Amino acid sequence: MFNRLKAVLANAVASEYAPHLISDFDDKNKSNKNADPKFPYSRPAFLNLQTMEEVKVSADHHVRPIIVPRDVTIIPFNAGYAECVNAGKSQWNEDQASVHRRVLRRPGDMSEDSPVLPYVYFGMFDGHAGTGAALAAANQLHHILHEKLIDVFDELLPQVPGQNQMDQFTFLTKPVSHDALIIGALEAAFWEMDELLAEDRDRYQNAGGCTAVVALLLLGKLYVSNAGDSRAVLCQAIKKTSSDTLQTSNIPNNTSNSNISEDASKDNIVNDEDKADYVPVAIPMSHDFTPETERQRIRAIAALQPCLLGDEFTWREYVKRPAPRDLGRRILYKEAFMTGWTYRTLTQQDLKIPIITGEGKRSRVMGTIGVTRGFGDHDLKALNTKILIKPFLTPQPEVMILDLTKQDEEQELGVLIMGTDGLWDVTDNDTAAKIVYRSLKQFPGGKHRYTSAAQELVAHSRGKLVEHRSWKTVENKPATIDDISVFVIPLAPYKTEYLEWKEKYMK
Repeated sequence: MFNRLKAVLANAVASEYAPHLISDFDDKNKSNKNADPKFPYSRPAFLNLQTMEEVKVSADHHVRPIIVPRDVTIIPFNAGYAECVNAGKSQWNEDQASVHRRVLRRPGDMSEDSPVLPYVYFGMFDGHAGTGAALAAANQLHHILHEKLIDVFDELLPQVPGQNQMDQFTFLTKPVSHDALIIGALEAAFWEMDELLAEDRDRYQNAGGCTAVVALLLLGKLYVSNAGDSRAVLCQAIKKTSSDTLQTSNIPNNTSNSNISEDASKDNIVNDEDKADYVPVAIPMSHDFTPETERQRIRAIAALQPCLLGDEFTWREYVKRPAPRDLGRRILYKEAFMTGWTYRTLTQQDLKIPIITGEGKRSRVMGTIGVTRGFGDHDLKALNTKILIKPFLTPQPEVMILDLTKQDEEQELGVLIMGTDGLWDVTDNDTAAKIVYRSLKQFPGGKHRYTSAAQELVAHSRGKLVEHRSWKTVENKPATIDDISVFVIPLAPYKTEYLEWKEKYMK
């Protein structure tokens, strides 16, 4: 009972912007505590921090400097990136990011006339309980995904009129779309990455866990694959109608695509003289996966496999947390399969801790972890127990699709913001869109404009250090104390590249 009290207390006092994990170091796997990490700590390669001294400066918890790439042209499309370290919750910045521009081709076929299929990959990983999982994902996930895409290379190539191409779908009972193949590659890569972390536990230092959000630009489409509470948001400038309503695009999801067109300007950003007729709009390209949003899935697992709960937790949910004095009374509650409420007479079994406690940013699985999808956490145990939490977590991503080739004369392609939860704890989607477009209008040209927009986003959520060593936003509200990492990716340049590739390929 004392352990239960400690768990409840820890959950009750958790800060609104607390880390994902409330756990003692004792919860970590000690069998490899003296092992080396698989990947030494570093910052993303495209930042080009050349010495360990520079890395240490980037991790100054008192200054929290905003770090950007030395050479912004390293990132495709001059996309912007900025980051800053947390305010002291961990020694290092536990976020990681990676960017890769690659081509798919048949294995072993290096001839000049062999077909190739180019793609661009952006990955962002928010670590917890250490830097290992995020570092591993940043260094390995893109390789795993590449192999999965190679497996379906011939099926992904567009059909050229008049050519007899290998049709590997001949023996299938139903057609399989390109979208389904790419979604499958992303899903399989996420699961394999999680399995790789499990296999590495005995050889390397405990890696902890991380969330993952990946943006894949392939075949003229944007695929966003998300597992966790990092977020991707499409920001567009939408033209007002005469009735002052907005002409918005279809919100993308995992079964339908959005239709977006290019603006006449070079980078598809609204011209200053037209800005009064346009407003920035944020369209979610991912959904957060937290104990609160996945309450029903987790409770269903617990109800089907109660042995996973030990003798500490229950899958039931109550309108009011039962206390010993309530025994024998009737109270509104939910079973795992229910969406509504009904009455139950309380017994001793109802005094167990609900598997999900808290609300919003304070929600936790077993009073311990505040995120439900991602990689790692294979040895994580519920606070002050020996109960493994991993059976309730999953690397399964949600994949959302945006077709960049569809056009609508009243819209522009816009930019994609990818950010770890340190950004979104303070800056909501609509505010982020406004900050980005305000920054882009201040810098109408030049290769640094998207980097400047990323800096503005980080600065808004980080705020400034004020008296009593607290961080406040410009509105004098609490700023985030978490790590912050942000990409700002223009989508029009990729569409142009894809259309040029397609024209050349179809010839």
